[in-house]
Amino acid sequence: MSLTADEPPTAADNPLSGQLLLLYRGFNIITMKKENTIRFVDEAHKAFYEQQSLNLKPDIYLRSLLYTLGMCGDTRRHFDSIYDAGLRGIDPQAIREPWQTGASLKVTRLAFQLFTDSTPTAYLDDAASFDECKKYSVSDIFCCSYASFFIEAINLRYPEYLVNSGGG
Repeated sequence: MSLTADEPPTAADNPLSGQLLLLYRGFNIITMKKENTIRFVDEAHKAFYEQQSLNLKPDIYLRSLLYTLGMCGDTRRHFDSIYDAGLRGIDPQAIREPWQTGASLKVTRLAFQLFTDSTPTAYLDDAASFDECKKYSVSDIFCCSYASFFIEAINLRYPEYLVNSGGG
């Protein structure tokens, strides 16, 4: 088997029936099953997602939240201040924490949106709520280096719609 940088690996390239880690264009592609591949930003992202999935037994809403918050080191480190496992809910105030950066804000907003089907930080009681709501636009969230992984998070949340992304 030989792959060039322009050829993504396929299930046919997988000589194993279990997991296979391949490096493709600088990103780890983890083959979970022949028909189900999840791409991770790095090993820390993968480890966070797998560990939290074992601990929390997620549904599709929580799976997308875990995957999304796991891509960024800042959101991984502050996961417990963003998500309350006991209440099984998010804390919208986390958006205003001083540790938040431009990238982590995008990650947090998409994670919140996928988890709640809403813009929860826009309902905080103050005059800035309307401005916060505008920050959930596709261009505001997707204009960053995590964009292709955001698509992966959407696929986890809406698997029935992205089964065959070949169009139609």
